[in-house]
Amino acid sequence: MKNIDFNEKNYKNKINYKFHKSPFFKYKSEITNTNYNGGANDVFEVYLSYKDNKEYIASPNKNKQIDIFILLENKKLKSLEGHEFVIRTIRYFINYKNNNEYLISADSNKIVIVWDITDNYSIKYNFKNSYDDYNRSCLLFFLPNNNDDFIIISSNSIGNINTSATKIYSLNTGEYIKYIPNSNNYYICYLLYWHNKKNNKFYLVELAYQNIIINNLLENELYCQLKHEPEGYHNSGFIFNKGNNEYLCCSSSKGYINIWDLYNKNLFKVIHINGSFLMHIINWNNKYFIVSDIYNSIKIIDIETEQVVTNIKQNKGVVCIKKIYHPIYGESLLSAGRDDRIKLWII
Repeated sequence: MKNIDFNEKNYKNKINYKFHKSPFFKYKSEITNTNYNGGANDVFEVYLSYKDNKEYIASPNKNKQIDIFILLENKKLKSLEGHEFVIRTIRYFINYKNNNEYLISADSNKIVIVWDITDNYSIKYNFKNSYDDYNRSCLLFFLPNNNDDFIIISSNSIGNINTSATKIYSLNTGEYIKYIPNSNNYYICYLLYWHNKKNNKFYLVELAYQNIIINNLLENELYCQLKHEPEGYHNSGFIFNKGNNEYLCCSSSKGYINIWDLYNKNLFKVIHINGSFLMHIINWNNKYFIVSDIYNSIKIIDIETEQVVTNIKQNKGVVCIKKIYHPIYGESLLSAGRDDRIKLWII
């Protein structure tokens, strides 16, 4: 489904845009509200929609709805109803095989909803009792050369860490496929998808307490398990290319940023920010890391010197940050946290 004014070339230019400016931000304005509920990193989501080439924010409100906010027009498009309890996490995904777009959200009552953006944000699936106790992350897993795609839901039990697990469903049919139990006493904090360009295989990356577990989802094969002392929660991460290699970068509750060489399966670099509890981390043009600190700041780190070059102080803890090419201000940053406000930062 495409709007008449859709320009695919313009969309691809935006989605593939390479951030290049130095990320020294100044506060611009408050965009909209959110409802931080503790625990999860993806408090809100920002995305460029394929169907109309516009930038949107999806954010939970205090009425257990998801507000869809049009960034350029500075107005709310609609509120999505389906959850009856506090929404913990929201993530956006696009399947480039058919350009279908989705939001996936999880609440505090074991319900996960997949929203079909292409079909006017209708509910595609509503999974009840989809995790055991506590959810920190969900993922849609698209396989370019496979007929099926997957919905992956992490499950953690606060009372008993041994019950942590991952559940997998079919995105095409909604059918339950399998259950991956936790056999290593890890607490899953964040999920990532990795296409290994060296062997052309597809992996599920689980960022967990103490460990990082990378599995070949189709072949039930463990690729590797990574661990760095001291122990802590790997709260978020991303995968990036540099030269002919691929790396995994993770933030931790102990103030560490760990960069792992995925091909050699070892620790490539460690950056430590003393006295920090790092949450959401993003890559800015392979020169800077930007990371939210629950202890009331946004930190900008020079990767080469491993130093914090800017520390943006906030009144309350910052949980989630997202980079975006703003339709007016260009290269920008959005942040949200314990003050329940989504803020815009511009260069």
